[in-house]
Amino acid sequence: MESAWTVNHTRNIDIICMGRVAVDLYSEQIGSSLENTQTFRKYLGGCAGNIAVGASRLGLSSAMFSCVGTDAMGKFLKQELLRESVDISLVKETTEHLTGLVLLGINPPDSFPLIFYRHNCADMQLKPADTNIDFIAKSKSLLITGTGLSTENMRTTTHHAVKLAKSVQTQIVFDLDYRPVLWRLTELGDGESRYKISLEVSEQYQDMLAHCDLIVGTEEEMLIAGAGNTLAQALVSIRSRTAAPLIVKRGAEGCCIYLDDLNKPIISQPFPVKILNVLGAGDAFISGFLRGLLRGESWETCARYGNASGAIVVTRHGCAPAMPYFNEIQTFISDRESTHV
Repeated sequence: MESAWTVNHTRNIDIICMGRVAVDLYSEQIGSSLENTQTFRKYLGGCAGNIAVGASRLGLSSAMFSCVGTDAMGKFLKQELLRESVDISLVKETTEHLTGLVLLGINPPDSFPLIFYRHNCADMQLKPADTNIDFIAKSKSLLITGTGLSTENMRTTTHHAVKLAKSVQTQIVFDLDYRPVLWRLTELGDGESRYKISLEVSEQYQDMLAHCDLIVGTEEEMLIAGAGNTLAQALVSIRSRTAAPLIVKRGAEGCCIYLDDLNKPIISQPFPVKILNVLGAGDAFISGFLRGLLRGESWETCARYGNASGAIVVTRHGCAPAMPYFNEIQTFISDRESTHV
């Protein structure tokens, strides 16, 4: 029997995205190293921010729960979120911390350097008192991210938000979002590394797993969450802590959905495209997957939406502004599936 995933469809908000929202400065010189880049294009970015925008563009009612500085970059982010029809009622401001910045390079097909300028930045300053249970009770789901567990302050706030959400039957979506540099496990300039073994990170993730209703991550992120040497070991470890569906993002190879039987995943095929930029594709995948899930679609349809959203974004410059609209993924899927009839 397949796991059920239900939400309260009487609620007006589909998803609250809690966590990173920052300014992305993307190199305009494709193929250039960051040290040789001359000009950058400014976009809204950050894992949770990208998903909030992606969900909104796909027709979901999304809200952002984060914090920005009162600086010009914070004002820019709030303007962009509003322009994308994202509710910013839960976006706090701080006068004491700057809005985070990220420099990103594009050297396809497999080099995408990035440098995080996020030392004690604004979006990590949320406090438990900032969590609004009445607002959360209006939402079908709350998305949290692994980066929200990387500092003591945000870890406390994230656990508090999850506790309140569970008390009002709001579903918890856990995007594992593992960036070793944000856990101070790599050199400050090494934002490109995606995996580094850490018992501390594994323990923090595992403390959260039992509270979640959906867990999404890459194979490497599942390894860190399960503290396993292989994906199979990691999934068994994760399953011992939670019955939540496990969604493994596999990039150009599609995705796998693990429900009741870890030996029989639902395997969803990818949509091959020419890659320009992989950054943001995972956030697009989650946005597409949630569009299906929060509208009561089958797991297969959710995966199809997720794969299509990710495939579209890897062909574009930027993260949040590259997120597709629902009619785009419908056309994208229809065009590609019709060629295989």
